[in-house]
Amino acid sequence: MLANATTIDREGRVAIPPSMLDALGLPPETEVVITLLYDGFLIKPKNISPITDRISAMSLPVADWEQMETETELGRLK
Repeated sequence: MLANATTIDREGRVAIPPSMLDALGLPPETEVVITLLYDGFLIKPKNISPITDRISAMSLPVADWEQMETETELGRLK
């Protein structure tokens, strides 16, 4: 889990740190849905691509799904 403190600006905007956007694979200009919860907010991408699309865009050092599974089991990919 990533955590980071930030400040709400005068216009009510909150900047999401680039490290968090990168961790989620969200480029700038991504539309999000903000949900008010009892104790905070939930921010999610409006349209989430299938996990397979996001994984294939990562340029991982594996040739196929079997190798990815093996590398993950050995702890080389997280």
